Amino acid sequence: MDVIEALMQAGFTRHESVLYVTLCREGELTGYEASKITGIPRSNAYLGLAGLADKGGAYKINGDTARYTAVDPGELVQNLKRKFALIMDMIEKEIPQVNTTGDSFVTINGYHQILDKMKNLIIQAQKRVYISISREQLEFVIKELQEARERGLKVVIITSEGLDMEGMVCYTSRKQFGSVRLITDSENVLTGQLNEPNPTSLFSRNSNMVDLIKDSLTNEIKLINITRR
Repeated sequence: MDVIEALMQAGFTRHESVLYVTLCREGELTGYEASKITGIPRSNAYLGLAGLADKGGAYKINGDTARYTAVDPGELVQNLKRKFALIMDMIEKEIPQVNTTGDSFVTINGYHQILDKMKNLIIQAQKRVYISISREQLEFVIKELQEARERGLKVVIITSEGLDMEGMVCYTSRKQFGSVRLITDSENVLTGQLNEPNPTSLFSRNSNMVDLIKDSLTNEIKLINITRR
């Protein structure tokens, strides 16, 4: 993701995003000047600058010819944080909780969706976290695992390279890149593949599924301990 895509994710159109970056780089510009610099058609440049000002990304400087200047990037970021904090607060408070049964098996597709689910499971854990994952991909959730340990949770990691994390129980085993198994609180399980191009995982609270993956991890740890001897 580049800065243009990031700005679009924040709610600006592509033209508005390009114009914002251009204003930051060039300083005050008219719609005509912005069009010449960016290659955006003049009518679209005028509309884009007006839209950018309406969304809080630029200020309009009144004069014989309207000029625009960018809102300072630091201010823009803070404004967006406040805006999205209010939006997230409203969503959290007003949307009903998802009504699901504990025995459901949910397929999660997509690399980022799987990582988000893994992180959320670790963040929401109350007692313990067990994870089996390659060393390279462990990095994507190591922050959440460290925070879980700091909250007093038991954290057990099985990974493909030697790892020594203070307060965590770490085991070394040959791990297939992309394969992940995660259990939290002996109640939630996520298992699957993070490999591209089609990352897929299965999430469930089904007790039989949880016990199956728990036994698999327990047997793997037993084998590691036997090998150590």
